Amino acid sequence: MSVSPPPPAANIASVSQLLEMTTQLFRLTVLKCLPFGMVAVLCAEVPNFYWIASGHTLEHGFPTDSRYWALSLLAGAVSLYIFSAMMLRQRAFAAGAAVNVGAELAEAARRLPVLLPSWLLMQLSLFVGFMLLIVPGVFLLVCYLVLLPVVLFEPHNPISALVRCVALVRPHWWKVLATLVIALLAVLVCMLVVAALLNILAAMLAGQGPAFEAIVAAGTIAIGAVVVVFMSALALTLHSTASNSA
Repeated sequence: MSVSPPPPAANIASVSQLLEMTTQLFRLTVLKCLPFGMVAVLCAEVPNFYWIASGHTLEHGFPTDSRYWALSLLAGAVSLYIFSAMMLRQRAFAAGAAVNVGAELAEAARRLPVLLPSWLLMQLSLFVGFMLLIVPGVFLLVCYLVLLPVVLFEPHNPISALVRCVALVRPHWWKVLATLVIALLAVLVCMLVVAALLNILAAMLAGQGPAFEAIVAAGTIAIGAVVVVFMSALALTLHSTASNSA
């Protein structure tokens, strides 16, 4: 089964169509992509695990330990690599192709030399943009929603990849922003519902601290993985429709 292609129009699909296509792609691929998503979330949390295990907390500002930040850079690179493999799987599975873990990891590794510099340049440009009265940073943040599919599915170097993101999204910027805001609100509502269920579970497991903590940890990772898969579906949908309308 494959996801219906975006409508062949001169303009990008409507906000409702973008959300519908994103939801369709997410539902079709979530179970197949969830393992990659969980690994990516776990890798991203490694620095925090280290910081807590070393007797610190995350409640009083940013850590100052150089090892924490070195570990953060490494964990971020690995998470980005796993996330890329997941997006490759999501796109292939939506097109009806067979799942091939080795091929997905190999292709993600092949694009990593472009992806990592692109990601670093993106962070730098966002920092500069937010320092310049915030508005340029917000503009770039929305444009960079399609950065990963641009790097994975188009032949660009790091600088041209960022330029390509702006070129794709700028004509439809307000529509993409509206889609992102609605999608994030939907994710937030779902997370609040899950949090309420966990509170109910906490009351039921009163006095069983380790059991509850294990359930909360597993649930948090699973929720994070689901969000990652959903945001990947959104990025793929935006890239596909913007490319077709270009």
